[in-house]
Amino acid sequence: MKYSLTIQEGEENTVYLPPDVSLSGQTMVSFGSMSTACRFVSSPLLDKQIIITNDVAKRLYIPFSADVHLFFAEDTVHLGPLVGIFTAGFTKSPLRPVGKRSFFFAKLLSQEKKVGVFAFVFGAHHINWEKGTITGYFYTESGWTQREVPFPTVIYNRLPNRRIENAETFQAIKETLKTEYGIPWFNENFFNKWEVYRLLEKHPLSRPYLPDTSFYPTIETADQFLKRYGEVYLKPANGSRGLGIHHILKKNRKYECRFRDQRGANRSQTFSTLSSLWEDVFSHQKLDSYIIQQGIRLIEINGRKVDFRVHTNKNEEGIWQVSAIAAKIAEKASVTTHIHNGGIVKTVEEIFPDRSARDHILRQLYDAALTLSRCLEEQLQMNIGEIGFDLGIDRQYRIWMFEANSKPGRSIFTHPKLKQYDELTAMLSLAYAVYLSKKTIDKREALFT
Repeated sequence: MKYSLTIQEGEENTVYLPPDVSLSGQTMVSFGSMSTACRFVSSPLLDKQIIITNDVAKRLYIPFSADVHLFFAEDTVHLGPLVGIFTAGFTKSPLRPVGKRSFFFAKLLSQEKKVGVFAFVFGAHHINWEKGTITGYFYTESGWTQREVPFPTVIYNRLPNRRIENAETFQAIKETLKTEYGIPWFNENFFNKWEVYRLLEKHPLSRPYLPDTSFYPTIETADQFLKRYGEVYLKPANGSRGLGIHHILKKNRKYECRFRDQRGANRSQTFSTLSSLWEDVFSHQKLDSYIIQQGIRLIEINGRKVDFRVHTNKNEEGIWQVSAIAAKIAEKASVTTHIHNGGIVKTVEEIFPDRSARDHILRQLYDAALTLSRCLEEQLQMNIGEIGFDLGIDRQYRIWMFEANSKPGRSIFTHPKLKQYDELTAMLSLAYAVYLSKKTIDKREALFT
């Protein structure tokens, strides 16, 4: 339940609670990592309101009045939660403190009132380890503002790329905040395609959705896959946005290789033998971080391949739900359906106008995405609040999973009819933070949900 928290001058060292809040000997109030002793007063004049005197708010570094949740543990009443969103790439601009991504973070933080949390964005250089505080960025009605707050109750990792995420500095900060301060993180790593495949193939419920996949492709494995499936994809295990993907087809005793070159142009080359293709395309390329994957004959719209981005989130009860779904239609010459490669986004209604057929497809996609979400979370044994799946449907209407993203892109939300789901996914990320905070406070050792 949400309460409206107001900071008030006047009496000292007091927190006023509505009469429906019953205490059991609590003498401390907490906000993030800060706590202080105070006096609690039950006031019949309050309805879903909490009043905190200014001196207590200052000791707890509560930045302003806002909507919050209440959590109870032993001798402490917890106000919040305080949600830290960890990222990098800060600028000196007061209007765009996180550069181009400021708009994304503003939309995310704008959902805090709806959910009832304090949420802020911070980077490594905003942490004051001696004081145990962070000078983070809040997005208020007046725009971006920096406020000093305690260490957060939970942290949502939104580092922009794997290179930064793997840097020693960021790994050390994450480890310190997790182990020394007991702060749980969610979506704490980018997914690796091969690791995700290895985990999901062990689970009987997710295995049917996986194309045959192998790691570190050689010409021998490519030959075996082509004899078995007729077409294959080679993908960087840590790639994103479709970069570095090669599509090889065997047809009419020739081998065609399709890819996007360094200038961003879609290219196609045909060879008389696989060895000549391999020599020409891959002889100067390290494939020790690549996977090779069975090609799937996807359904097509007007001769263009279609796959689906299905976005899943955990809600405030910690239950997975499908939060957004869109079709991505590839450019005719493109290897992938990515918008950066000329793909376009359509709603499911636009590509399946027949309601009966659409409902059948949607049920299959929902079932697959929710099953895969639960299986992946179970196998990873870490806190995950959102996943973006790339799913395909073959010509026999079987569902396949090509990729799972722990920091899914937002390109599908450029479609005017999908903008509402952009807000929903942002809201659910903060709602999951409420769930994770409650679990953590209820039982500090229950860091995995």
